[in-house]
Amino acid sequence: MSVKRLLREVDSEEIAEWYAYDQRHPLPDSWAQTARICRIIMAASGNYKKNDIPDEAVFIPTAVKPEQSQAQIINELMKLNAPRQG
Repeated sequence: MSVKRLLREVDSEEIAEWYAYDQRHPLPDSWAQTARICRIIMAASGNYKKNDIPDEAVFIPTAVKPEQSQAQIINELMKLNAPRQG
């Protein structure tokens, strides 16, 4: 849902209510969950000594790739299609 659509369909009172709910009951962090699972699997595999298992932070990316513009996406798709045209 776009911001424009959200503001058109949901009033500020409901947005404030959802915000307050999220502050008390936030969604789980999927990166942290995945990192914990990776660490548990490494420990359970028996291939690593206790001190060799990396910290969960190792499995969490530090940067998120920037979103591409529509023009950039089209440009990349054109590159994929170029070998077929030649």
